[in-house]
Amino acid sequence: MEGYRVHRYSNGDVYEGYFRAGLRHGRGTLRAANGDVYAGDWVRNEREGVGREEYACGDVYDGTWRNGIKDGRGTYSTASGEVYIGPVRDDEPYGEGLYTFADGESEVSRFEAGDPVGGGVRWSADRRTAWAISDGEVVAECSLPEASAAARRLGLSSPPPAATGLRLSSADSASSCETLPTVASLLSLSSDGAAAAAGSSCSHASDNTAVSDASTAPAAESAAALSPPSKPPPRPPPHGPRGEHSRGPPPAAGFPPLRARVPP
Repeated sequence: MEGYRVHRYSNGDVYEGYFRAGLRHGRGTLRAANGDVYAGDWVRNEREGVGREEYACGDVYDGTWRNGIKDGRGTYSTASGEVYIGPVRDDEPYGEGLYTFADGESEVSRFEAGDPVGGGVRWSADRRTAWAISDGEVVAECSLPEASAAARRLGLSSPPPAATGLRLSSADSASSCETLPTVASLLSLSSDGAAAAAGSSCSHASDNTAVSDASTAPAAESAAALSPPSKPPPRPPPHGPRGEHSRGPPPAAGFPPLRARVPP
């Protein structure tokens, strides 16, 4: 097959786009029989370049791909409302990224193999409170200016408030918490505890198989007076984007829900 075609595979998958030498090559859309839909670039039957995959479970990845896997930079949104924005490598978050939880809290951190490592910062949903984190665990409350400075050291910016219409006042943005430890001193800390990984009920087919007719696709001033400073419940690391959304071995394609709240 050559050029633009609409092709139905024997397993019910339907591809509409460009072919070269019988392989999906160029721009095209693959609608899998399981409900997953990928629209974007293809190179020799593999997702390669820029593309968007909408999974049947409601999760969405929009970003770059290499050799059939998520690699480069992208945004992964889960059906439960969690969002990761940042670099990915080998189907997992890798590098400095922003993770927003379903309850509106957000954090910036460096990720390696899907897990947060080293220092970072977490904000409350209204962005009026911030905490220094290490390896994804809360270390101490910090001031908003220090939180912003820490994010800049990671090459990122403070996230906007999660709730519509909420804005930080000038007093908030100019405030400081002299009684709290500085984020700079906390960024070098590492957490000793390992958090539990979170799973999900969403699953879908592997993105990495070769495709044939039988294949599948896929306010700080008042905070300073607090003693001790408040801390939110810790959260386990994201462990995503790994592959299948379901728990268990071995995930093959997509991100699972990155993290869930752990009771204090």
